[in-house]
Amino acid sequence: MEQEIVKVFNEQHEQIGTATRAEVHEKGLWHETFHCWLVNEDYIYFQIRSAQKKDYPGLLDITAAGHLLAVETVESGIREVKEELGLDVDVHEVVKMGMTSCSIVSENMIDNEFCHVFIYPFKHDWESFNLQYEEVSGVVRAKLDEAEAFFLGETATLNIEGYEYFPDGQRAKIVRPVSAAQFVPYRELYVAHVIQFVKDKML
Repeated sequence: MEQEIVKVFNEQHEQIGTATRAEVHEKGLWHETFHCWLVNEDYIYFQIRSAQKKDYPGLLDITAAGHLLAVETVESGIREVKEELGLDVDVHEVVKMGMTSCSIVSENMIDNEFCHVFIYPFKHDWESFNLQYEEVSGVVRAKLDEAEAFFLGETATLNIEGYEYFPDGQRAKIVRPVSAAQFVPYRELYVAHVIQFVKDKML
């Protein structure tokens, strides 16, 4: 996976070449990712990153996301929803929110991303998930209004509910409050902007 080839961009989102995933994170090169948020009129959904992940193991994250390879179009990123969550989603079923930039510097890497953000109106239930366990260990949701307040910094905790899934087909219910420390550190207000878009354009 670290040797997959991705497009490399300058800060104006003009392509300047290609590099491996390992290189872009090591050198802080700008590259493209695909984000797909599952939402409905009441909830926004988050994945729990697998404990096996090198980066941010066990933290809450975008419902489905991944790097766009050099040979892929932006729309090709819809494959991430099938790969990570086991959901068959057609690109015509998602709503394009737009592109945002995100820069996260951690001990392991410098992650400079142009993120293509899509919203999927989720009308299924918990049974429909078939997770890729090396990537995702669970799915949870939070009420839209509560999540908006949390990501705007108005509340210190957010109530989540959902399931941790196990390779043998079992699952364990999760109901608990979480703090910002339990989330991958997105750019400030990113998730709040996603929720505002959903409320303005989709509900």
